[in-house]
Amino acid sequence: MKSLVSDEQLMLDYGQRGNVAAFDQLYQRYRKPLFGFIRQKMTEAACNEVFQEVWESIISQASAYQVPGGEAQTTVHFRGFLYTIARRRIADYWRSQGKQSNSDEQGLDELAADSNPEKEHQQGVDKQVILRCVELLPSKQQDVFMLKQSGLAVAEMSQVLDASFDAIKSRIRVAYQQLRECWEKHHG
Repeated sequence: MKSLVSDEQLMLDYGQRGNVAAFDQLYQRYRKPLFGFIRQKMTEAACNEVFQEVWESIISQASAYQVPGGEAQTTVHFRGFLYTIARRRIADYWRSQGKQSNSDEQGLDELAADSNPEKEHQQGVDKQVILRCVELLPSKQQDVFMLKQSGLAVAEMSQVLDASFDAIKSRIRVAYQQLRECWEKHHG
C-alpha cells in the first residue's frame, strides 16, 4: 500500500530531519522503475553501477533539496529530480567509456522462458525489431520514449529534459509514429 505522504515531503523529511524511514520509502517507490529506466540504456553490470551512483547523489544532495514556495515558482518534483540525476549519470558513464549514449544490446536477450521453441524464436525476432526501432529514433525522441516507459508525466518530462510541455508532447507523438512505421516496415 502506497503511503499518502508525497515524494517531496519524504525527501524533505530525509534531507532536513535525517528521517531514514522516509528515504527508505522513496527508495522502495522508485527502485524498480529507476533501475528499468537505466537498464534500457546500458548493460546490467553498468546499470548496477549507475543505479548506485544515482542514489548516492540523492543522499549527498538531500540536505539541499527544497520545494520552492510561492506562486511564481514551479515545484521541484522528486521524480523529475531523480530522473534528471539518472540521465546525467548515464551520460557521464557513456562519456567515460568514450561512447555516445547508445543502447547496448549485450545482455538484453532475457525473454521469459517458454518451452515453445517457435514462440521463443518469434519473441526474439520481435524483441530485436523493437530494440532496433528504438535505437533508430533520434535522441530526443528516444529520451521521451524511455521516460514515458518509466512512468513520467509530460510535465515531469518537460522538467527533466528542459523543454516546453508542447515540445515534449510533440516528441512523444513523433516517437510513437516513427516506432509504428519502423515496426510495420520490419514486421509487416
